[in-house]
Amino acid sequence: VEIIHLVLPFTKLFPGVEYIARAGWTKDGKFAWAELLDRSQQKLQLVLLPPALFIAASVDDPQWEELVEAMPEGVQPFIIYEEVTDIWINVHDIFYPFIQTTNDKITFLWVNESQTGFCHLYRITSLLQPGCQQWTREYSPADDDFKCPTEEEVALTSGEWEVLARHGSKIWVNEETKLVYFQGTNDTPLEHHLYVVSYESPGEVVKLTKPGFSHSCSVSQNFDMFISHYSNVSTPPCVHVYKLTGSDSDPLHKEPEFWASCPADYVPPEIFSFPASSGFQLYGMLYKPHNLKPGKKHPTILFVYGGPQVQLVNNSYKGVKYLRLNTLASLGYAVVVIDGRGSCQRGLKFEGALKNKMGQVEIEDQVEGLQYVAENYKFIDMSRVAIHGWSYGGFLSLMGLIHRPNIFKVAIAGAPVTVWMAYDTGYTERYMDVPENNQQGYEAGSVALHVDKLPNEPNRLLILHGFLDENVHFFHTNFLVSQLIRAGKPYQLQIYPNERHSIRCPESGEHYEIMLLYFLHGSRSLVALM
Repeated sequence: VEIIHLVLPFTKLFPGVEYIARAGWTKDGKFAWAELLDRSQQKLQLVLLPPALFIAASVDDPQWEELVEAMPEGVQPFIIYEEVTDIWINVHDIFYPFIQTTNDKITFLWVNESQTGFCHLYRITSLLQPGCQQWTREYSPADDDFKCPTEEEVALTSGEWEVLARHGSKIWVNEETKLVYFQGTNDTPLEHHLYVVSYESPGEVVKLTKPGFSHSCSVSQNFDMFISHYSNVSTPPCVHVYKLTGSDSDPLHKEPEFWASCPADYVPPEIFSFPASSGFQLYGMLYKPHNLKPGKKHPTILFVYGGPQVQLVNNSYKGVKYLRLNTLASLGYAVVVIDGRGSCQRGLKFEGALKNKMGQVEIEDQVEGLQYVAENYKFIDMSRVAIHGWSYGGFLSLMGLIHRPNIFKVAIAGAPVTVWMAYDTGYTERYMDVPENNQQGYEAGSVALHVDKLPNEPNRLLILHGFLDENVHFFHTNFLVSQLIRAGKPYQLQIYPNERHSIRCPESGEHYEIMLLYFLHGSRSLVALM
């Protein structure tokens, strides 16, 4: 095994770069590629690195100069694309470089969110123009030394909807018919569908999947079939194979043949929407109590996540992942779920409402949603509301009890972030900037610094945390509890010694469910359930 090095140290070639977010090889192996982010995560560079840029000696090695002289002429990094935003860059998984037809340019498909505020597909051609730099130990690249001019940038999709690009999303490119298949939210932000568009002559975007469902799809290698795993709130997941049929002279408009049989044997939640004071239309789900009777008020649980890159409310089947919410409804609770500002699939402006102020805007949306539900569904008892969530939802559960104790009588916080200075730097600085630039935001968003605002009554706060949590380290709960004790605030704590960020052991899961129900039933604020 031979160890090779970049001709100059990475930090010297790319000053200001903090993260290598994605990396891989072009199909023909002529370049390695990488997505580079600065520390603020507001600038992304897509870079090509030719293998000849790596040599068998570091810059301090005596052989370095000899090896540099032997390098082919014109070998350098190429920054083929750059994105800049004043919010943050959401790193995605969509990069499709075509095989080069000439050595002086490269064409690729890419998703850009920064340009319009929504993730959309683009066909981009960049010119690979070598600079005139000389490789010396003293060489310090200027910002534009490796930046390539863009010959062409063509939008394949557009509008206030999104091409799915994160969380392992894929595109499928048929170079013979010049079509690209992708998943997106063109019809509604509540449903994911499979679409196809021409990347050579973009225009019409054709939907291939059945409306009224959310689909997770995979297209065959021959582009003649696709598999869809689909569901909606009242339909359990189904997996079906669809064959694309029609004229080869018009491949864009081939029709899928499919079958559907969807039994519904559980009570699904109801999706609702309301205009928020922020100006956005917000979406929510309501699990109605199963023993609903006219005139009867029911205690209500707000199940919350509320953070970036997550969408809870969509038209997909909830019977497996959110089975606990249905269980709570079967026991007489109304359960409300709301995607407020900061959640995903609604564009960068919607998600970017959290910029530099995590924990300061989310509860407002949640409370507005609760009030909307209470006004329109008369069985909601606003005097008996609990808030519960895990991870970012645990953080917001604490924030709810801190800022709106008049609304939330009980908070159950699972694995909460309690001080942003102690959480993952890459995540935190993407949304909150570096601490020295946003001291007020860090302080306002750190619940452990505001325990004095928590209620003095017992049985209003339950904290749950896995001791082996590798994401939100147990330090967060440890620090919070220390602050609670100093402030003389009552709380209950349940530790799961062998669990990580999510509970995986069946016995622990059962214990958590019992603990949740015991605390809800035992709280004086939520008694008189039936």
